[in-house]
Order: sequence, then C-alpha cells, then structure tokens
Amino acid sequence: MRKAYLKLCKKLRYRWYFAYTWLHRSSLKHCGKGVRLEYPIRLEEPHRISIGDDVMTHPRVWLNPVVQWAGIQYNGEIIIGNRVKIGYDVQISSASSVVIEEDVAIASRALIVDHIHDHSHIDMPIREAPLTRPEPVRIGKRSFLGVNCFIGPGVQIGEHAVIAANAVVNKDVPSYCLAIGNPARVLRYHTPLSDDLEAAAPCEVQLG
Repeated sequence: MRKAYLKLCKKLRYRWYFAYTWLHRSSLKHCGKGVRLEYPIRLEEPHRISIGDDVMTHPRVWLNPVVQWAGIQYNGEIIIGNRVKIGYDVQISSASSVVIEEDVAIASRALIVDHIHDHSHIDMPIREAPLTRPEPVRIGKRSFLGVNCFIGPGVQIGEHAVIAANAVVNKDVPSYCLAIGNPARVLRYHTPLSDDLEAAAPCEVQLG
C-alpha cells in the first residue's frame, strides 16, 4: 500500500512540474520541447531568457537577466542550450550575456555572473552600488560545474571542462581540463579521446 501511494505521489509530482512549466512557457523568449522547470523557480525578465530542448531545473533556481540597476539600463540575456541540467539553488545573473551551451551540468549552489557590484563606491552600501561593466560569460558544451563554484565576469569555459566544487573562476578555462581552487587553476587535462582524468599527465597551470 505504501509503495503504491509513493508511486502515485511521484506521478502527481511529475504532472505538477509539467503544469508549472506550461505556466511559464509563454513568458519566456524561447522554451524548447521537453523542458521541466521544478517548483519553485524565480525568473526575472523571462522575455530575456531562452531555454533549449529537454532542459531540467531543480527547485529554487534563480535566472536574473538585469535590465535596470541604480538608474542604469542593461540588456541582460540568458541562453540555456539543449539538455542542460541545473541543480538546486543555482543563480545565474546577466547584465550582458550568459550562454550555457548544450549538455552542461550545473551542480547545486553554483553562481554564474557577468557583473558584480562596484565596491569602489564607498559612500553607499555595496548591495546598492552600480554594477561593474558587464562582460559576457560562456560555458562550453558538455562541461560540468561543481557544487558551490563561482563563475565570474568575462569567463569563457571551454568544451568538456570540469570545474571542481568550491572553485572560484575569474579567468578563462580551456577545453578538456579539470580546474580547481581559489583562484581556480588547471590541475590536469584529459583528451577528447578519453574521459579518464588519471590517464592524462598531471599539470598545474595558473589561469589567465
């Protein structure tokens, strides 16, 4: 009896996600087929958000294209490619452009921004300060962003890159590598012919 009840609850949950996604679909700039937006999700300026096919977001994701802050107008845009998976409590904020290419996985509590608050304005609280100049961010296809990582303004992450948990990335990351630490550095490369990191020669390269 209990198993049957749990199975029914799971079925109802998926139907609720379908209905919840349908409610948001028309407000988005683009929403592909098979998208699943789990409740709750926070979508600021949804007409500036494009979501590809078969994308899934877990609860409490915040997608924030910025159009105005501190009296300044912006053209923030967020583009999410096909089959992207976004974990719990992820925040993506763009005052210019954040592009997540296809098949990227983003683990819980990752933060991706193309701007920060300009703390040089010492006459006001930092949270109320104008934004720094936005610099577009791109996450390459089939990459993985670990739990609690930070991807900062202007960062370009290559194809099939792995960003370790808690990494702070403020410089570009090449394709087919593992980047760790604060600030992030390349620990080792893996080749397009193999996903075995141990088979690649260890290295340590400072980004930038």
